Order: sequence, then structure tokens, then C-alpha cells
Amino acid sequence: MFLNAMLKYIVVSFLISLIFGATVSTSLIIKKVFKKDRVSNYLFQFWSLVAFVVIWIYFKPGIQIFNVQNLLSWESILLFIIAVIPTSIVAYQAYKLKPNYRFKFIYFIDGASMEIPMRLLVQNLFVILGLDTFLLYSLSLEILLNAIIWVQFIIVQEVIEGRKITRGILPEIISSFWFSIWVGILFKITGNIVIPMIAHGLQRFTTYKISQRFGKTLPSNTSIQQG
Repeated sequence: MFLNAMLKYIVVSFLISLIFGATVSTSLIIKKVFKKDRVSNYLFQFWSLVAFVVIWIYFKPGIQIFNVQNLLSWESILLFIIAVIPTSIVAYQAYKLKPNYRFKFIYFIDGASMEIPMRLLVQNLFVILGLDTFLLYSLSLEILLNAIIWVQFIIVQEVIEGRKITRGILPEIISSFWFSIWVGILFKITGNIVIPMIAHGLQRFTTYKISQRFGKTLPSNTSIQQG
């Protein structure tokens, strides 16, 4: 069981690496062809969506992505709050001081769109691969593996960009892991990808408000793995 799960985890990690490679390659081409690059920030999400559509067509999985049940249950509301508020409190510690920063709606979209690779693609892909065994109450294996894989890529991105791995990265790792666990459970319960998208966008805004109150603000160039 463990070796089977590890093998499938490696397969998913490899797929994300391919998507990241496609993102970098496409971005370089766009920057050479066009003077203004307005789409590179969303290429990772775009290629993740393409991968999900291909997988959906090929496997025809019986998973829900736009279910409308359980959207306003007390359990869903509680999970939404647990996912957003603690994540926002921890996440602002990772950001640089930018006194003149002003939150724009596009940053909400940035956060929301990251749910395409994180929940729509990867969490569902673990389900398709049969790694959806329940571990404790509503926490299942695909949710845990999904949280781990994005922590992994936070570290990988630091290495790629030539930065030393220090304790300064802990707030981003902790906030990413916490958010992925709780919003992953929320997605599993609701079966509606829109809810995690709203939660992720709202988390960006809440982090900004907390940062504004305590003197730190969100940089516009947040890493693709955050949250």
C-alpha cells in the first residue's frame, strides 16, 4: 500500500514538473513575441486546466466539480473559516514590507485561479489514482498527499531560484499545508471547485487586511505554491 502510494505520488509530481516546464517554456516564447506579457502569471493554471481536461476526457472519472449540495451547511461554513483565517494570520509573516501596496481584485483572481492546479487537477488526480482512503474522519489520503506535494514544490522553487532553505520559509510552508488540508476537506465535502476558489481569493484579501493592520503587505509576485 505504501509503495503503491509513493509510486503514484512520484507520477503526480512528475506531471506537475512537466506542467511547470511547459509554463516556463511558453512564458519565454510569449516574452520574445510580445512586448507586453499579460498572461504568463496564468500559464501554470492554464496548462493545469488543459491537463485536467485531457485526464477527464480519457478517464471519465465519476467525480463532482460543480455540485451544488452542501454549499451552505454549517460544516462547510466552519471549514471555510478554518481554512481562511488561520492561513491568513500565518501567511502574512512570509511577506516583504511594502508600505505603498494596495490590494487589487486581480490578486483575488490570482489566488482563486491557483485552485485549478491544486484542487481541480492534483487532488482529483489522486482520487482517480485510487488514493482516496479515509485516514481520520473527513481527512483522506488524497488530501494529505495534495498538501504535501505543494509544500514540496515550495521548497523546489526556492532551490530553482537559487535561494537557501532557511527557517524564513516556514510561514509559507505552514500556511500552504494548513490551507490545503482544510480547503481540501471542504472541496471533498461540497464537490464544488468554486468554493475553494473563493476561499483562496478571500485568503489573499484577508492576508492583506491583516498585513495592513500589522505593518506588512502582500507582494504582487507571490509564489505559485502559496496557499
